[in-house]
Amino acid sequence: MKTLSGTLKKSYFQLICLFTIVLTISLSITGKYLINSSKHSLRNAMGFLRYEILEEVSSESMEIFTDDLVNKLFRVENPSLDELEITIKYKNHVYSENKHRPLLDAAIEDKVTNIHWYDYMVLKNELINKDGDIYTVILVKNLYEEKKFFFDIIYIFLAGLTICVLISIVAFNRLLKKIKKQLSLLENLNSNITLENLKLIKPINYFKEFDNILDSYEDMLLRLDTQNKKQIEFVHNSSHELKTPLFIIGGYIDMIKRWGKKDPEIFNEALNSIEDETKNMNILIEKLLFIAKESEIKTEKVETELSEIIIGCISNLKRQYPKSDITFIPEYTIVKSDESLIKLLIKNLLENAIKYGKNNPITVTLSSDDKINQAILTIEDHGIGMTTSELHHIYDRFFRANKSRSKEIYGHGLGMSIVKRIVTLLNLDIKISSTPDIGTTVKIFFNLQNTF
Repeated sequence: MKTLSGTLKKSYFQLICLFTIVLTISLSITGKYLINSSKHSLRNAMGFLRYEILEEVSSESMEIFTDDLVNKLFRVENPSLDELEITIKYKNHVYSENKHRPLLDAAIEDKVTNIHWYDYMVLKNELINKDGDIYTVILVKNLYEEKKFFFDIIYIFLAGLTICVLISIVAFNRLLKKIKKQLSLLENLNSNITLENLKLIKPINYFKEFDNILDSYEDMLLRLDTQNKKQIEFVHNSSHELKTPLFIIGGYIDMIKRWGKKDPEIFNEALNSIEDETKNMNILIEKLLFIAKESEIKTEKVETELSEIIIGCISNLKRQYPKSDITFIPEYTIVKSDESLIKLLIKNLLENAIKYGKNNPITVTLSSDDKINQAILTIEDHGIGMTTSELHHIYDRFFRANKSRSKEIYGHGLGMSIVKRIVTLLNLDIKISSTPDIGTTVKIFFNLQNTF
């Protein structure tokens, strides 16, 4: 696995290499420009001399060799010739400003030749004057100034590169030390941090990014702590709810052992109670499993007729609660949703209405609102109701409204928690209104399935 310091060093060296490559390319372009400029200067000078010899030089006068025509005329008319050493040959006559014979011998006809790694450039041409005679002209350019300028640029660039590298190394090492220090602080923090001392030992950081990391870490720990507390509370509450029926079952078993064998009435009462507690335990376990597996639930949405589901739920609950009085007038309504989750949703809502309805009639209605393209399921009971503060906690696990008035009502406080999760899974809306001693009204909003 790569380290941060190693990656930063690699990036730093890559940057230095890139800068060096750009510098080398720049120097190459500069050197090429100086060479081409010198070649261009030689060829322009040769073109000027070709014209002057053709127009001004006479073979009879021999002015080039006798009157110093090069300095008196040519250089006056073209000052750029001052940078060149001129050699002119005609028959046995020679005008030469360069005494280095090897340079003159190295000249090639109509080709610019570099000598001694661009110490000199030489150009040779045979020019014809107006009399038709041939003059051999050799131009020599001393590249001392150009080379000096080029090497000065190299020295300046190298000095600048060296200074930049040294400064960047110092700055990079300082930055790396700060980053390593911050990472070391994070490691120590990770070993010693708790929710209680997070604020106290949180260090002052050089970089905003490390502050953001710590803030995110703090938020994560707070969320984990909240989840952990909820899990612990859930386990404690679950244990308590499971202990209650087990304690009751244990009590009835003791009754059977003591008196049940002799008293059939006590025996039957104990068996019926044990059966009821076993059913309640089974219901509790099913609810706990649903909550535990919530994240694994996959919805399968199909076209579903709501009235059929409602009628089925009412029929099943009436067998479980024979004294319940539920009124429902079916209305054909098609929605696209998960049928099994809708059944569980309606079952929990109806069961709550029965338990807390004080055996009063329960009204179930199903209506459609074409304006908002929704079906509305309303379940209304006339039982003990809830206060506004109790409504805020209705979806909390193991919460039971108005415990002082509902002690005799058997339940686990998980029904509405399951309802909330199903509503979220199916993307439904729910509205609950309640008044103490008057009753509770629950409305579920389903999106209608178009049938055209």
